[in-house]
Amino acid sequence: MNKTDMPMVTEGIKSRYETCTGCGVCLLSCPVWRQTRDVMLTVCGRTRALQNGSSPEELRDSLNACVLCGACGSVCPVELDTVGLTTELRALLNVKNAPPRSERAATGTTFRKAFSGSKVFLPGMAVRKNEQIFQGITRLLEQDNALPSADDDISDIAADIEAGVRPEPKQLEKLASAMSGVTEFVVAEGFLHRYLRAWFPEKKVIGLGEALLRLPEIAKALKPGDLYVIEARGYHSDYKRLVKFYDSVRLQAGCTMSTSLQRAAIPVGATEPQKQRGCSSRVDSSEQVRWILDRRKVDRVVVESVEDMGIFKNLSPVNVIHVSELR
Repeated sequence: MNKTDMPMVTEGIKSRYETCTGCGVCLLSCPVWRQTRDVMLTVCGRTRALQNGSSPEELRDSLNACVLCGACGSVCPVELDTVGLTTELRALLNVKNAPPRSERAATGTTFRKAFSGSKVFLPGMAVRKNEQIFQGITRLLEQDNALPSADDDISDIAADIEAGVRPEPKQLEKLASAMSGVTEFVVAEGFLHRYLRAWFPEKKVIGLGEALLRLPEIAKALKPGDLYVIEARGYHSDYKRLVKFYDSVRLQAGCTMSTSLQRAAIPVGATEPQKQRGCSSRVDSSEQVRWILDRRKVDRVVVESVEDMGIFKNLSPVNVIHVSELR
């Protein structure tokens, strides 16, 4: 797509990019800025470029660099929806040249009839690939009547949105029908949180880490010598509420957490959808982990994200476990 294909394209952007003041506070929590020091690869650079007439095509490299962790949005003084802005711009790039969809999406999503309980657990592809972790989580969540559900279709929709492909109305209609009896979602994939809340404002959406930490046996097993690594995408999608929840967990357990002084969660950037779509992000996940571990003396690392486990195990001198394995 060239510039002439997109006259006045910024009029279609709903995420209030014009409110950005260019203060640069978001840079403090941005993993792309930390590793590249290139402001044009950050949301601050994108908003200022848009304000001065740049097209989404001119921002392609910047858009691909983003890992959509949402840390920038959680600290933005004007509360700009930074994740929404980036996904909107990706969608505008794909208006005429959308990437190939999966066979399921291309033929029309057929949602499974597995969403029969009032509380459902959406494990996502990374958790389902790890049978031991999946079974352990399932046993724990059954205590709270949260039953696991097949979520391939929902994960596909989220992966499409991340890549800049807007879901078709019929897909969302089928999703709404399949979810009619659900009152609460426990969701492992952080990127899904914001969209489930938008599609189902009357339903409760919580992350897997939060759900497990609410179980007494898990909360009591977290120790002062632990480093707890928060799944960044889900955390930042509900930052104002979750910063209080995780602060209370931290104070009660006496552990440390993978947060900055602003209480933004430091992202690793190793999410499964990013890998699946061949993301050209400039974020080196191993470097992020080294930064999180730097100068910390801990006895154990506890992670919420299955995707993060392998990287931490490769680089951490201490034991690394999933939150569901806390004992």
